[in-house]
Amino acid sequence: MSYLYLQQYAGVRASCSGFDTSAQTKFERHCHSNYELIYILQGEGNYIVEGVDYPLHPHALLLMRPYEYHYVCPRENQFYERVVINFEAEILPECLRTHPMLAGHHGNYFSLKSINNPIRGAYDLLTQLVPLSADGMQSTPEAEALLRATVTQILLLLTLETPEKTISPESDTVLRIIEYLNRHLCEEISLDAIAHEFFISKYHLCRMFRQQTGASIFTYFNTKRMALAQQMLNAGENATTVALRLGFRDYSTFYRAYRKQTGESPVRKIQ
Repeated sequence: MSYLYLQQYAGVRASCSGFDTSAQTKFERHCHSNYELIYILQGEGNYIVEGVDYPLHPHALLLMRPYEYHYVCPRENQFYERVVINFEAEILPECLRTHPMLAGHHGNYFSLKSINNPIRGAYDLLTQLVPLSADGMQSTPEAEALLRATVTQILLLLTLETPEKTISPESDTVLRIIEYLNRHLCEEISLDAIAHEFFISKYHLCRMFRQQTGASIFTYFNTKRMALAQQMLNAGENATTVALRLGFRDYSTFYRAYRKQTGESPVRKIQ
């Protein structure tokens, strides 16, 4: 069965020191191997996808592609609520699987204020899905069929509209750095090599990257690298082979990196 999951998240941004512990994992910087459709119900702030900063407000809609590094940053002391749908391309008809909206990088962002009337149907469909996000309400074949059909309808409606983009000159440089990192996930990299590639100092490189993405270069790189490792392991590849394919000099270094990122042993993935 193809992966398809709907859930509703809610939490409060506590203070500049961090999020409340009950919601911490819902706001962490992360990436995953499936698509993610996010519909904002309540809250204001920002959503960062691969270094692109999108405004977060009620009725904003975001579509993240597999392995896009993203996180939410709601305003402090404000309640934040969203509906999240994770799915694989296999649940979609061929016309959607090959559509440009599901390719590329940096997410797709839609605002209710900017879209045309036909696409408002996507928001109506999402609102109707909210009751399904309660625990146990999507476990039946009928509920899954409804969710699958609704996701397909939503994406078809979104293809009628051009996503919004907010790219500044500095963020454009970060996007090119991100593309460089993604091309070299199976290699060891260094700050010296990246700085040389883009003709900027290491200090400016690190400052600019963290400012745009909220993470250090190596946190971003290792998160993406371990997500790729998970995909290989889930496909049945041997952990030692995965370590070699990802360019690690030895298995023990890969093991520590994987365990630090996922909290699991890579060996258990193939048992």
